[in-house]
Amino acid sequence: MEAQLSRGRSVPGRRRLWVLIGALATLWASSGMAEDSQSKLFAQSVSERLKRSFDHRELSWLLFNVEGKVVAQSWKDISLAVAPGSLVKPFIAVAYGEQHNGVFPHVYCAGTRDHCWLPKGHGSRGLEAAIAESCNAYFLALAKDLDRKRAEETWDRFGLKGPSRDASSESLIGLGSGWRESPMALATAYLRLNASQRQSVQQRIIAGMQASAKDGTAHGVDDALGANAALAKTGTAECAHRPRGAADGFAVVLYPADQPRVLLLVRRHGATGAETAVVAGEMLRSIGMGNE
Repeated sequence: MEAQLSRGRSVPGRRRLWVLIGALATLWASSGMAEDSQSKLFAQSVSERLKRSFDHRELSWLLFNVEGKVVAQSWKDISLAVAPGSLVKPFIAVAYGEQHNGVFPHVYCAGTRDHCWLPKGHGSRGLEAAIAESCNAYFLALAKDLDRKRAEETWDRFGLKGPSRDASSESLIGLGSGWRESPMALATAYLRLNASQRQSVQQRIIAGMQASAKDGTAHGVDDALGANAALAKTGTAECAHRPRGAADGFAVVLYPADQPRVLLLVRRHGATGAETAVVAGEMLRSIGMGNE
């Protein structure tokens, strides 16, 4: 009898529980829909503002959120592989660090004779400064001491195809057009680099990218957004356009530096990576970012 009464009383209780679960599910779904709607409105607003000010023939750009979703874009074919110049250098550093227990050398850069872009040279540099200044001599030294097969496994983890195994050391650091990646692959690789920054090698690379944005080759980014605002890397590659220009400049920016929410990848026809970084900073500034 008592058991029957207990079971009888539990039926309304179960109904109330399912009603409550249903209400919470509805609330959660509506909240998710509202959040999705806000996200779409934000993306639309950002896209309109960027296209209004930066929809130029010489510019190609992709804006991602930190989850890797494209928020806005103006890039004709994002699946077409391009030579991105020095944007590949951080991934040379990751591969080298994994093969040498995280120990990096100091390298003396004598400039032109060491195939560096800076004629007078950078002098003696460690990893962080070499990333900030995009020193060719430093990364050539790393590339010459890589096990190519193991390096390919590293690059594959970041979603990069990498160059051919018999590519020259110069090709490995982004000189010439021997290493090509799609814009999507490049952006994904940098997002994965950011996501793995708790590892010691990646921490040092991220520090170099912050120094690049502050006073290195990508200083135009912090000039626009404020001191220590972003992480950035520049690249200057052979021009892939017709008619050919002097170069194609690349810049990748993660903002804000301490906990990135967005990644912007920009290519500028007929410019250097440093000049492209200036535009990237202006683009992020135009959509309300900077000086937070």
